[in-house]
Amino acid sequence: MLRLKQLKQKWGAFSVYAFLIVGLTLTLMLGFWLGNQYFSYQQKALLTLEHTVQNLQLENNELSKKLNILRVELDVAALSQQKTFAEIKLSIEREKALQKDIAFYQQVMAPELTQQGFVIDAFNVEKTLSDRVYRFELVMMQREKIKNTLKGSMDITLVGSEAGKSKQYALKNLLVDPEQVLAFGFKYFQILDGQIKLPEGFQPERILVQSEIFQFNRKKGELHSVFDWTLVNTLSTSSE
Repeated sequence: MLRLKQLKQKWGAFSVYAFLIVGLTLTLMLGFWLGNQYFSYQQKALLTLEHTVQNLQLENNELSKKLNILRVELDVAALSQQKTFAEIKLSIEREKALQKDIAFYQQVMAPELTQQGFVIDAFNVEKTLSDRVYRFELVMMQREKIKNTLKGSMDITLVGSEAGKSKQYALKNLLVDPEQVLAFGFKYFQILDGQIKLPEGFQPERILVQSEIFQFNRKKGELHSVFDWTLVNTLSTSSE
């Protein structure tokens, strides 16, 4: 207060108050200007952030489109792969069928390709009404022009899997009739049939057949055959 009185006395009250008013006005104007500058800065920063967000949204939309395209391409590739696998599987099945047909015609047209004209033509399997019980028939025939009576025995093995591991069983140990003998004796053809009961959990895949052939009580030879385990609808039995 003393300083203000001294200033009034020296410069006059009017001059002092005018100076204070001008100073206060300049201070307010400076504050207003600084406020406007800060507000403009905030506005620019906000616009920059909004622009950044828009760019990120555009990039996100573009990436989403590319991801959708890749998904569609992946689905198409998966379908194409499935189709290719199906075609390969079909080709393999056709090849197996052709090989079977070729083997059959070889037996008919060129019996010398078999063991002395003796042929194990088929091994058929049929499911029965009993649990794990199957009926089988083994078809044998003689292709020689001069047919003499053939005799012999059969050693049959079932090969498959059990509990995730490879497993095989001798068919004679699975016969429902344990007294049945796996032997043959015929001049033209014979069907050897019977019933077997599979062990629980055993999944058969192939049948291995080994036979010893005798004629006039002398061993004529051996024959080995392999068949796939394939179920048929009906079986019939006849021999001569």
